[in-house]
Amino acid sequence: MNTLLETLEDPERPFLGPNYWLLKKFGLILPENKITKIIYIILHEIATVFVITQYMELYVIRTDLDLVLTNLKISMLSVVCIVKANTFFFWQKDWREVFQYVTEADQFERNSRDPAKQRIINTYTRYCRRLTYCYWALVFTTFLTTTLTPLMRYLTSTTFKENYRNGTEPFPHIFSSWMPFDKYFFPGSCITVIWHVVLCAYGAVIMAAYDTCVVVIMVFFGGKIDLLRERCKQMFGDGNGVDEIKFRDTIRQLHRIHIMLLKYTRLFNSLLSPVMFFYMVMCSLALCASAYQLTSAQNAAQKLLMAEYLVFGIAQLFLFCWHSNDVLIKNQNVTLGPYESNWWTATLQQRKDVLILSGQLRINNVFTAGPFTRLTLSTFITILKGAYSYYTLLRK
Repeated sequence: MNTLLETLEDPERPFLGPNYWLLKKFGLILPENKITKIIYIILHEIATVFVITQYMELYVIRTDLDLVLTNLKISMLSVVCIVKANTFFFWQKDWREVFQYVTEADQFERNSRDPAKQRIINTYTRYCRRLTYCYWALVFTTFLTTTLTPLMRYLTSTTFKENYRNGTEPFPHIFSSWMPFDKYFFPGSCITVIWHVVLCAYGAVIMAAYDTCVVVIMVFFGGKIDLLRERCKQMFGDGNGVDEIKFRDTIRQLHRIHIMLLKYTRLFNSLLSPVMFFYMVMCSLALCASAYQLTSAQNAAQKLLMAEYLVFGIAQLFLFCWHSNDVLIKNQNVTLGPYESNWWTATLQQRKDVLILSGQLRINNVFTAGPFTRLTLSTFITILKGAYSYYTLLRK
């Protein structure tokens, strides 16, 4: 396993290696070749057409609440998946610019031999690797759960099995989507199952690639803020005074690092914010539908599968809110950096420069979900409360 994971590393991208590999491998980062680029775009838009067929089927089954909830539980996340993929294409140039900054800024920090900085770099790199691989495993588990749910329902429910055999229950499918042929009898049923498995695998890959990419970039911004704070602490050296020219170079570098950090944090937020707003709305309804079906499931196997799907939805939302909240807290604490230095050894002019730097560091950004709310832990709790409110309304 370690050998396999090492193949995902990229010497040119020591931080983003596995994440960039997955984005590029499955076409979210489009290749330079025009023909290959067109092929990737067509494949992605086929998935968009599939999501449209899910909502076409929703109109057909609108009178059956259980079927409607099953459709909505998956189709809402399918819409989010398509939005993530298409916005990645539309804003490809800006995403590449963010990746370039992250790679160059990370390489700049790695060139330092300072033990404190190396410790921060190693900490956030190891954390991102573990987070990436654990999230990929969770997505793969959810993929298996989603694709095997109809089979488990057939194997574990005697009533459903008997009803299917006598013709009162239709052939169970992974997704609820419209097909241009009879999907309940052979060969249409087999074609539909294969089609659904392929599309489910596509959605899992897009989720794994996009979500881990976003989260590790958030972690990098948090690590970069920690490194900036550490640089501020060291700007006066060991307290024996510092050369004026060297100090001014250090101050300029700190201002430049913070300005570039603000620039690319805002660019990253402009790419993420519309997607997160759409995701927040859909996530509340999807969690509500999952919770309702979990409590109304007939046997333990179905409850277990639905519980895993519910856990995935909550974990996905929690990752975004937790790491965004972490960056916000580090942004607020970075102003302590200059005051943790040996500022009392500075000259009057140097102290004035430190005050100006402190004012600069008070300018910070927070990741948002549209123009209405911030991505914080309080937002996470609010969404869970909203989902529970929808759930109690359905139960009544």
